[in-house]
Amino acid sequence: MSPLFVADHVDRSPRVLLGAAAVVIVASLAFGLYLQHVQGIEPCPLCVVQRLGFVLAGVFALLGVAFGARPSAQIVFAALTALFALVGAGVAAWHVWLIAHPPAVMSCGRPFAWMLDNFPLATLIPKLFRGEGDCLRVDWTMLGLSIPDWSLLLFIAVSALALVALTRARRAR
Repeated sequence: MSPLFVADHVDRSPRVLLGAAAVVIVASLAFGLYLQHVQGIEPCPLCVVQRLGFVLAGVFALLGVAFGARPSAQIVFAALTALFALVGAGVAAWHVWLIAHPPAVMSCGRPFAWMLDNFPLATLIPKLFRGEGDCLRVDWTMLGLSIPDWSLLLFIAVSALALVALTRARRAR
């Protein structure tokens, strides 16, 4: 095995991890759109914010795959992927907590309405950012876990992949 092959393998390792994160994200978003448009399950405003977290983490994961040949670029893209995945995990954890501990009166409203209304992607893909569902209602489960539960688990997986990619990119630098 040549030293060039070993160095090339080390450089690509973070890209492979970011690629795996991107696959998880694309599959998550596709399944969410399936549930919405085929199964008729309307996302709630918190679900919409989680989708935004998946989209942003996915954009940076894909940029890391496409343009992350150097460890310095891998560090930036992996860190941004992890950041948005961790923010999404925080929103999903809040959603899970709200379902487990419902308040007496709640109108989940549209969190960050100003951002969603002014975000350019909202005008380009309005179906992705429409959420009129009830944040406290559980419309679908698999293996006893609700959509926010699965979202939290997937955000944790994406965060882990991005953080491992970040660690490996820092070592390669």
